[in-house]
Amino acid sequence: MTPMAASWLPILLILIPALGGCLEFLTGRRKAGSDQAEAVSGAGRWAVLSAGLDLVLAVVSLVMLQSGHSLAFGGAFLAADGLGLTVATMASLLGLIGLGQARRHLAKEVAAGRAESARLPMLFGCSALFVAAVNWAALNDHVILLYAAVELTTIVTILPVAFYRRRTSWEAAYKYALLNTIGLTGGLLGLAVLYGAAAPVLGGQAFSLTALAAAGAELPPRAAALAGALILCGFGTKAGLVPMHAWLPDAYQESPGGFIALFSGVGTKIALVAMARVLPPLIAAAPALGTALMVVAGISMLVGIICAFGQDNLLRLLGYSSVSQMGYIALGLSLGTAAGAAAAGYHIVSHGLLKALLFLCASEVCQAAGTARISALAGRRHPRWAGTLFLLGAVGLGGVPPLPAFWSKFQIFAATAQAGHPWAAGVAVLTSLLTITTLIWAGARIFLSHAEEGGAQGPEEGTAAALPVPWLVAALAVAVFAAGLVPGWMTALLSRSAQILTAMGV
Repeated sequence: MTPMAASWLPILLILIPALGGCLEFLTGRRKAGSDQAEAVSGAGRWAVLSAGLDLVLAVVSLVMLQSGHSLAFGGAFLAADGLGLTVATMASLLGLIGLGQARRHLAKEVAAGRAESARLPMLFGCSALFVAAVNWAALNDHVILLYAAVELTTIVTILPVAFYRRRTSWEAAYKYALLNTIGLTGGLLGLAVLYGAAAPVLGGQAFSLTALAAAGAELPPRAAALAGALILCGFGTKAGLVPMHAWLPDAYQESPGGFIALFSGVGTKIALVAMARVLPPLIAAAPALGTALMVVAGISMLVGIICAFGQDNLLRLLGYSSVSQMGYIALGLSLGTAAGAAAAGYHIVSHGLLKALLFLCASEVCQAAGTARISALAGRRHPRWAGTLFLLGAVGLGGVPPLPAFWSKFQIFAATAQAGHPWAAGVAVLTSLLTITTLIWAGARIFLSHAEEGGAQGPEEGTAAALPVPWLVAALAVAVFAAGLVPGWMTALLSRSAQILTAMGV
């Protein structure tokens, strides 16, 4: 591939899912007058197809990057590095798998009368646009457009959160929209302060995130501290860090099956990617900012997993677990070291894949049972593949080797200890123990408890254990193993992005 052709890859990673989303809306309106069966069978095709094509291009882009090619599309302020392309690849993969499963899941919902076929084009169209927005944010090299891209990921997911149009769905969507809009507005103010502080130093290059990375030591400390505080509160809300996390469990509980795998996999991570782009120079100029982020990370880890342990709703439990895991990523970023940033990037991938796997399994059993209450799911018969893969995800997220979260967490522990913060490393280790305890407890209660003798058993329950594993979920499980079997390659790829910190002499 020629250098000119390679430079188009970043913008194609954005345009292709955006086109898929537009086609979903257009073809959905055309089929609005058709019968329900045709509307259901056709929904989601363009979204899944665009995600699949995007995945191919993302893999090609990773290969090109590893070969030493520059993947910068300067006119659109796009620059692909290891972190951005890894997140774009994960977004495309989860778009393909999550939306593919959503077609299967929502066909059952429509047949059961729990969803309307007329809403499917909206869901799949917004989901494809979400993939495009995530890719735009991940590959962005413009300090203000970064805010626009992250804000767009919120806008296009408000209606999918409210998909079922229940009172609780509207409440979750309202809380999600309100808190994230207010939070990201604060983040925009922080980016504006950052630009204002950098303009006297960098001149016309102050808009470039790449140029900002090397200017940390030259930024005024007070301006850097103010910008960092606003960015932490603003993008921290989108990331679900405590105490800005109130929207997250509700939104995850109400989101449709399949879509939630995509939403949980990259929705919060993209805010942390944005923080990884802008916080290093600010921490260099105002070290107290790193300490503040570390404290927030520790609180998020503990509060998230403690709240998860007290949940009887499986989806809310997984939501609070995500709050806890975002703390690990924030901890890596707070260190201000290349090792910490690379480990945080690895955990973005690890948690994204594992949490998507957990939500796909949870959605399957909750739909079949008609409830997400753990106490009601216990004692029922569930698909064996769902139990096996859920427990795989549970031990993986707890940090059991050779699954990817083991390597990413170990690197975070090591980087934290090397940076001279043993208390933070201790909090992270304790949280890992609580995580595996909580998730294994939930999985064992749901999948390993036996039905009561003489209990009523419907035909669906009686045949549930024999249902075959959907091949898309199996593919995600393979991706989880693959991410854990190549820790050296993953670390090397992400460390190149983390060299943003070595420019500050770290």
